[in-house]
Parts: sequence; structure tokens; C-alpha cells
Amino acid sequence: MTTDIDWIDVPFRALKEHEGRRLDAFLAARLGKKYSRAAVQKLIEEGLVSRSGRAVKAAARVSEGETVLIRYPRAEEPPVPHETMPVLFQDERIVVISKPGGTLSHPTDKVLRNTVTNLLAKQLGRKVHLAHRLDRETSGAMVLALDADAARSLYEQFFARTVRKEYLAVVFGSVAWTKTVVDAPLGAEGKAIRVRRSVGGAQGQSAVTEFCRLATDGRLSLVSALPRTGRLHQIRAHLAYIGHPLVGDKLYCGEGEVYMKAVRKEVSRADLDALGADRQLLHSWRLSFQHPGDGRALSFEAPVPDDFPLRPS
Repeated sequence: MTTDIDWIDVPFRALKEHEGRRLDAFLAARLGKKYSRAAVQKLIEEGLVSRSGRAVKAAARVSEGETVLIRYPRAEEPPVPHETMPVLFQDERIVVISKPGGTLSHPTDKVLRNTVTNLLAKQLGRKVHLAHRLDRETSGAMVLALDADAARSLYEQFFARTVRKEYLAVVFGSVAWTKTVVDAPLGAEGKAIRVRRSVGGAQGQSAVTEFCRLATDGRLSLVSALPRTGRLHQIRAHLAYIGHPLVGDKLYCGEGEVYMKAVRKEVSRADLDALGADRQLLHSWRLSFQHPGDGRALSFEAPVPDDFPLRPS
């Protein structure tokens, strides 16, 4: 491997459903259209894939909870819009932040600097460990660990679904109900956009979300969302399913036409105006979990972002 290239290592964590899968199949599925299985096998052959600091083989089996690293040459990036992350709480084991919308949780092959883990590591002067993720455009409360044991404890809490996560969402339409529970399985939609989920999709998994109306102006509504399960895009897909898609959601408004434009870097000002916002208006509002050190109950609330047109009363 050439040594004068500036490399970055991008992590891919295996979940329960990935247990026992071949490494090349696991990575090809996680990378989506960018890499075929053959392309992943080439990366492995070139020594650009590792776990626990060691090279791996394409036929190796992945285990739940392990992290596989892919090494990429660092690319030029646009300026970082946020030099620091707003900290809600910090001690020697954990840090809780209010993530700005538009910031990735972790590095990718194209983005390193404008990520929560990179910015926080520089800000705190120490390594930070992800315990969960928020979508790039989603803002709000997020907890990170400051040591490996704390990361393991937090990850186990998220996996066991003992962490309480409550979101705020600005949606299209005047919501008629005060409270509703959407119990509708989600799976891959099976159409052109591979990441998009839909109710009744292929191999649908149980998905339950509790929604409460907090405010409405007749055109838009503010709702809280309490996911009882943790499926990919659960809140966004359930909102679209009940006829109140998330304002600014490029993927779930309509058939995802703006999302495809975003992939091609062709999104116009008119497209964003039609979506009602430059980003999806989803905010991780409240987060409750047990401290990984002493087990005490902790709860945090992230301030409502300035770009939300409605506020909880």
C-alpha cells in the first residue's frame, strides 16, 4: 500500500441481523450502490479492510456488535459549518451533545471533518466512541462515550431498547388526532431507491411508533414521536404512511424524487422550497438512559432548533 497517501478509516458496525453473514456480503449491503460485492472483495484483497487491527478475508463471518473498518484516501471537503458541538452534559465517562442538523455522526469515504466524532475529539482533546447515530439532517440530543467500557454499556442499552428517545417532527397537514400509535411493519420498498423503507415492504419487520400532536397552524403540525422499536427510518416512513410526511424530507416526500436529485447533486432552490425546509425537520428532543458508570437515571432535553416553525406549548 502506498504510504504517502492521507488515509481515513471508516467504521461499519454489525447489528443483530448481520450475525453470521460473510464479510464481503455485509459490506456490500452496507455500502449500497457505490460498491458491488466484487468491488468489496477487491478492497479486502488490497488490505483496505480490517477488524481489531488485523486484515480479514472475504469469507470471514461477522459478529453482532463488531466494527469493520474500510480505509479510504482522504478527499477534499467543503468548509466545516460547525467548529464545535453544543455540550449538554459531560463527565469522565460520557458526553451528551445537541447535534446540529447537517452534521454526520461518523466519517464516511467523502466526509471526515464535518462529523460529530471528529469535531468532538478535537473539541475535547480525547477520543470519543459512538453508541448510536442520528441521520445527517436530524438534529438534537446524542450521547457518546469517552472510553470503551462506557461505549459497550451504552450500546447494550440501545440494543436492549431500554433507552427512551423522544423526537420532535414538523409534518405537512393539520393533524386531526391528539395521540395515535402506528403499528405497521417496515421493510425495503423494493424500488429504485434501495435505502427507502415502506410499510409492508420486503421482509418487513415489526415497527411501532407513538405520536402526539403538540401544535398546528392548519398547514403544518408539530408532533412528538416515541419509537417503541428501532427500525431504519422508522419515524419518517411511518409519518409518510399516515399521510403526514416530514417537512424537508427528500426521501419520503412524494416518491423520493428530490432524494435522487440530491444524489446527482441537482437539487434546486425550488425543490427545497417545495419541501418546506432545507433539511428534514426531525429533532432528537429528549433522551433518557442509565449512566454507564454508576447506573443512575439520566435525562436530557435538546433545545428546539431555530429552523422549526412551530414550538411545543
